[in-house]
Amino acid sequence: MKVLLTAVQHVETVGISLGVSQDLIDRICLEAGVSAKQFGQVWPSANAFMADLFCELANQAQIDRADTETLLTTWQYLSMRTEDLRTPAGRRSVLIDIIRTAAEYNFEVVTASSKWRTYAALSTTIMAWPDEADRSRMLDALQASELSFVETMESFYRNVLPTVGYRLKPMFHNDYQPFVVAAASVIEGLGIVRATVPALVGAHFSAPGAVPEGEGREAAPDETWSVSALAFMGVVDAFIEPDPEFVAAEAISRLSSGVDVTPQSPGADAPY
Repeated sequence: MKVLLTAVQHVETVGISLGVSQDLIDRICLEAGVSAKQFGQVWPSANAFMADLFCELANQAQIDRADTETLLTTWQYLSMRTEDLRTPAGRRSVLIDIIRTAAEYNFEVVTASSKWRTYAALSTTIMAWPDEADRSRMLDALQASELSFVETMESFYRNVLPTVGYRLKPMFHNDYQPFVVAAASVIEGLGIVRATVPALVGAHFSAPGAVPEGEGREAAPDETWSVSALAFMGVVDAFIEPDPEFVAAEAISRLSSGVDVTPQSPGADAPY
C-alpha cells in the first residue's frame, strides 16, 4: 500500500522510533493521497500501523545486507588471479585481498545505507514493543531477513573458499552458518559502534604484506589494514584452514572456462 511505502521513505530520511504521532500519520496519509477514513479501515490504531511498517522495513533490509555487487565482483577478481592459486603463499595472498576488500567495502557502503541502519535499529529495539502478538510477528520478519542473508552468504563462501584452496575447519562439520553469522556480526557491530567512536573504528594500520614465492621478507610491500578488515580476517582465520586436498589446476580451469560459479538462489543446487 502506498501509505507503507511513504512511511518507509520517511524512516529512511529521518530514522526510526518506537512511537508515531497523529500529526505524522496525517502527513504521511496526505503525501500518499489517502484519507484518514481509508487509513482507519486498514489500521485501527497507530500501533497496528507501526507493526506493519516494521515488518515491511525488516523485509526490505534483505536487499542491502547481502550486497550482490560485492559477490559478483569477487568472481571477476578471482579470474584475474588464477596463477596465484598454484602456491600456498599465492592462495593466502588471494584470500587476504578478497577478505580485506570485501570487509572494507561492506563496512563503508552496506553499514552506511539507510536500510541497514533501520534493520540494526529494529533488531536492537523490537523487544521493547508492548504488544506480544505484534512483537512476535515482527521478530518473525526479522528472522526471515536474517536467514535469507545467511543462506545467500553461505552459498557464496561455499563457492569462494574451496576455489582459493581453503575449507572450514573440521570442528564445524561443513556448517558455514556460524561462520557467516560471526563474520557479519563483526562488520555490523563496528557499524553500530562507529556512531559513537568514529575515530577508533576508522583507524588504519600498516603491516608487512605476503612474501612472494622464493623471495625474502624485504620483498614484501607494506599493506594498510582497516579495523574492519583486521577484525573480519580474525574471524576468517578462526573458522577456516588450507585445504590439503586442493588441486590448483582444477580451480584454475573452473575459473578460466567461463563456467557460471556465481552464488545460487536458496534451494538451487550449488556448483561445488
